[in-house]
This record gives sequence, structure tokens and C-alpha cells, in this order.
Amino acid sequence: MKKIYMILLLVAASHQCTTANNEADYDTRPTNQAPQLERPAWPNYDVHNENSFAVFNTVLSVPEPQGTRFNGGFWTLYRCKDATYVTFDWTVPSYQDWWFFRFTTGSAIIDADTGDQYLLRELEYFPMDQCFWIHGQSGETIRMVLVFAPLPPGVKHVRFYEAEAPSREWMDGTATLSRIFSVEELRPQTPDKQPHEYKGKVIY
Repeated sequence: MKKIYMILLLVAASHQCTTANNEADYDTRPTNQAPQLERPAWPNYDVHNENSFAVFNTVLSVPEPQGTRFNGGFWTLYRCKDATYVTFDWTVPSYQDWWFFRFTTGSAIIDADTGDQYLLRELEYFPMDQCFWIHGQSGETIRMVLVFAPLPPGVKHVRFYEAEAPSREWMDGTATLSRIFSVEELRPQTPDKQPHEYKGKVIY
């Protein structure tokens, strides 16, 4: 009887440890703020008429870009229970005050080992499938937050898939597939992931 009791205790302790590890493996979702809509998109939006695009300003600004450099910006993946959040940090060049972006339905994070697709659900505070302007933030590093379906714990390697969309001047709508990334490479860098700081004498 005592032996069975000890086995049950060990099983319970193992379950608690596994649960704790799984809980600890989730990231805190990134903060975000609503931008100001300077001008809504025209009812007859036209991808070839840049005057018809919505215009936003006071997009969330961060002191410096964070994450893995890819496709012109810096990307960080937050693995959360309810969704996978991906931040896109981009420094607006100081020589230009107007830039447009587009994020497309059907884009996804793809499990590079199984081919499973975790679809883009939304781009927080911005329209999908339409070009939109960011205005008045020259020289700032802006951040956008993309929301994808949640990644199961077993997903270790991913690729970013951008779905096909209409092309226009300065924007190729051809579908693209990124290189393979390690999920850990993309996740926010916690103190224990930072390069080790050696203290003491340097001997040559």
C-alpha cells in the first residue's frame, strides 16, 4: 500500500511539473495602442489610386527595433495560449513622411516540419487586404501587431507565407515564402537567452 501511495505521489508531482513547464513556456502578448485614423479609405478604394488609401498616424512607436531581421523589418513571435502574436518593427526613413503597407488574408505561419498552416486572423487596428498609409512618423520605429492562430507546443520550425494580392507600382503582389526559422530564434529574448556577460579579467 505504501509503495502504491509513493507511485501516486510521483505521478502527481510529474503532472504538476509538466503543467508548470507548459505554463512557463507561454509568452506575454505584446502591448499595442490604437493609431489615429487621419483619413478613411474611399468607398471605391482602388489599389492603383494611392489617394484612395486610408491614412493613419501615431502608430505605436518603440525606442528601437527588436527581433529577427527579415523582409525589411524586425519580427518577434509571441507564443500565447489564445493566439500567436507577431510584431513587425520598421524604422521610417527620415527622408520620407508617407509610406504604405498591405497585409493579406490567407497569409500564414507554416510549420516547416509538417506543412500545417496557422492563418493570419487580423492586423490589430488596421485594415486587411487594402493598402494603407502611415503618415507623420518620419525617423521613428513603428510597431504593428499581427495575430495568427495559436501554435501548438510541438511546432519548432516555421516559415512565413504571404498570400498573393494585386500588384501595383512599388508593391509586388506575388505570394512569397520565407526561409525556415527556429521558433526559439523568433521569440522575445528573455534574460536567460541573452549572450552571457563575462565578468573578470581578459587575458591575452
